[in-house]
Amino acid sequence: MHRCQGTIPVGTKVDEEMRVFIENEAERLGLSVSELLRRLFITYRESRAENTACEHCGGATVIQLSYS
Repeated sequence: MHRCQGTIPVGTKVDEEMRVFIENEAERLGLSVSELLRRLFITYRESRAENTACEHCGGATVIQLSYS
């Protein structure tokens, strides 16, 4: 398992349902919660920079987080 060498703490608040989901996913993947969140942020950052390719067409996959 990767050990974060970062020095900047990040915090957030989520509802109970999301907390349980995150903890279960981290356990399923054999990761700490912080490592799971770090990997999610990396994926999001790569997506926003259009550095993630669709496995079917090869085009850029951009994650949109806006809810309207």
